[in-house]
Amino acid sequence: MDIVKFIMALLILMQHTANEWAHSTGLVHAFFGLGNFAVPFFFACSGFLFFSKFNTLDNRGQKDYYRKWSIRIGKMYLVWSLIYFCFVFAGWVDRGLSWGQPAQYFHRALVFSTYATIWFLPALWIGVSIVYWMRRHCIKAVFWTTVIVLLIVGNLFGSYSNVMTHNDVVKSAYDWYMDVFITWRNGLFNAVPYIAIGLLLADDGLNKISIRVSLPLTVLFCGAFIIEAFCITRFHFSTATDMGFMMYPAIFFMMHSLILWRWVKPRPIWIHCRNLSMLIFLSQRLFLSAIPGVLPDRVSECIKAWPEPYIYLFFAVVVLCFSITVERLSAKYGFLKILW
Repeated sequence: MDIVKFIMALLILMQHTANEWAHSTGLVHAFFGLGNFAVPFFFACSGFLFFSKFNTLDNRGQKDYYRKWSIRIGKMYLVWSLIYFCFVFAGWVDRGLSWGQPAQYFHRALVFSTYATIWFLPALWIGVSIVYWMRRHCIKAVFWTTVIVLLIVGNLFGSYSNVMTHNDVVKSAYDWYMDVFITWRNGLFNAVPYIAIGLLLADDGLNKISIRVSLPLTVLFCGAFIIEAFCITRFHFSTATDMGFMMYPAIFFMMHSLILWRWVKPRPIWIHCRNLSMLIFLSQRLFLSAIPGVLPDRVSECIKAWPEPYIYLFFAVVVLCFSITVERLSAKYGFLKILW
């Protein structure tokens, strides 16, 4: 899982680079579109790791573990929010500040995230908190019915919004929701179903399935999601392809296969991959948008004029070097561990 998390973090970095800097098309764009698997995998993996530890504790230990975990996620989100806010504020000063900008910023921070990409952290906390509460207070039938309803509603309005909003009443409700909550990619509709997958696997869900079955099913459902994403784009069901229905079985069987995988021996380098994956994921926006946003426009124009391979290589190297440096310095300066 640590190796795959690292690969997923690089994929989502390359996907954002492709969309915002290289403006790739064709097969290159399609390949880096595999970054859509990254966030669902991160949610499911986090849910699995959280509840694997959670299940070994008594009632008081579970409450204490949840509290400490929540504090850690909260500190991480706060620090990254402060880092990114420095660049937001610098942009306000540089371009001039209107009264509406702070209001928009704090509205977005309240209902979604203080900055792009790090929305994963509040969504993760909300998702784990909901699953944690329902697991303690709801019977299984109510729990899984709620998860499935959230999955269906989130996917229909996330990746099939143009189909769902033909009705005027539904469209009005959809527009109101988007005005208030901005996105369906949040802790409720996006995180909860994947964290529930992690919980199911932590509880030895479907443990009778062998890896010889789960591996082919992983390939099958990953392929099915790619086809679904193509159809969503081709037939204009939505501009968002990352909340397709086939993603859920794909992530489940992918996680199941990795849990059963026994051919890769534990090594210290895989721990580094785990640490770097989170640093890459959370820091990429520094170099993709935050720093370029306060530099002269000619800097961005110069980079965009490079050949595409150079653009990908540049951002991959910069983000990797930053992440490796932070992880290495964390051994000496422990407070830096709050970043990952």
